[in-house]
Amino acid sequence: MDIAVQIRQTRKAFPDLYHTMHWLSPGASSAAETMRRELLDQISTHNQAKWEFAGTKLYTRALSPGCTLCGQGTWSCLFINGICNARCFYCPSEQKDQGPPMTSSIEFERPKDYADYVKKFGIRGVAFSGGEPMISFDRITRFLDILGREAPDISHIWMYTNGTLITTERLKLLRDYGLNEIRFDLSAVDYALDNLKKAVGIIPIVTVEIPAIPEDIEKTKPLLRKLVDLGVNFLNLHQIRCTHFNLPKLIRRGYTFLHGPGVAVLETELTALELILHSLDNDIDLPINYCAFTYRHQFQKAAARKRNADLIKNGWEDITSTGFIRTMTLSGEAGTVKNISKHIETKGKKGTDWTAGKDGITIPRSLWPKSRDLSCLTLTVKYHATSLRATPSMRYPHKPIQLNKDRQLIIEKDDRHPGIQITGPQISAFAAKFLGLKEPYSNQAQPGLDSKLEEKICDFETFSPGLFPYY
Repeated sequence: MDIAVQIRQTRKAFPDLYHTMHWLSPGASSAAETMRRELLDQISTHNQAKWEFAGTKLYTRALSPGCTLCGQGTWSCLFINGICNARCFYCPSEQKDQGPPMTSSIEFERPKDYADYVKKFGIRGVAFSGGEPMISFDRITRFLDILGREAPDISHIWMYTNGTLITTERLKLLRDYGLNEIRFDLSAVDYALDNLKKAVGIIPIVTVEIPAIPEDIEKTKPLLRKLVDLGVNFLNLHQIRCTHFNLPKLIRRGYTFLHGPGVAVLETELTALELILHSLDNDIDLPINYCAFTYRHQFQKAAARKRNADLIKNGWEDITSTGFIRTMTLSGEAGTVKNISKHIETKGKKGTDWTAGKDGITIPRSLWPKSRDLSCLTLTVKYHATSLRATPSMRYPHKPIQLNKDRQLIIEKDDRHPGIQITGPQISAFAAKFLGLKEPYSNQAQPGLDSKLEEKICDFETFSPGLFPYY
């Protein structure tokens, strides 16, 4: 996305505070990029440093099972409540409303409905968050109990907590109900370890998950070895992002803000990288995962789109790696289109696997006519996004999804791009670049895709690799 567009969007999102925020300037961005590059170069000299998910997630040694499921898009985070007993400056929401359990803006008062949702949408990992989940301990055990009995395909369940309400008895009960992992936000308790110690040896996987707070780096560095000695399995470091709720507090701390799809804090990324380098240089055997905003923005949103798309797409449509529904229509001279239709009829059923109309023939990747020269036709590629709702908005086509006899959800499908037209040799270039198909009919070199056309399409087909550019 163009930086000018990002700036306009951010001004619109934070109209009252935008001019009070310390933004990274074009001049300062060069120094910040150099600092990040130097840290990454030093990190890369260690064999234990690895990248996953289009190079957006840096980690050392290993990822927790929950983080792997998150990246694969097969998890659900259930916000068991919206109330917390801590007041962390970086918290993205007010946390003053007990509220019903919720995921993807859908309320789930009954654990059975949530278990049916998990099964229907192919979810294999569940996380309990809040608020502070332990405030609603009875809710957690009810949901764990039903999930254990009704959703056998779940492979990993974890919970986020500040740890203040942890007791040995509660931990044992959570374990017995099937909790596989517990994640402590130690920054909420000034890095006190007393309650975390109670979990080690009871819950199978104990993780510390904290934002990388620049002011706390001298506290956090010596903490790393202590966590190893205690038997902690993983450390997850988050990049702080801005919301309307936490922004005034972040401004008061003098942070430098970065334009992007969402506003994030520069110093927290550099802090995370410094902590990772410290662990590697000092041979601290603690797997660390840096959860950057560019990862969360891309992969977590793509996961939601994919889950919905699986249940609403037609047989002649595809799902891209980023979770958009792709519709491809070939049109042009009637005789040529008819000949291609006859070819496709031998491979798929019309009306189920492909379709035809006044605009041409619409086919999925699996029926792409590889043996035909398509350069005399026009390929129109449309992209659709999906959203999950409790009731239809009536603005877009939608499909009801029946969870059980009492509960129904709605998946809506909007036109994210009404149609990108591709002609001539660019059709085979598109097929090679985005469908992984090379045309066998020609001995000539494969034409490259026009750069402007490729840029339009990439937003829907591929993830932006690496960490987000600073300016």
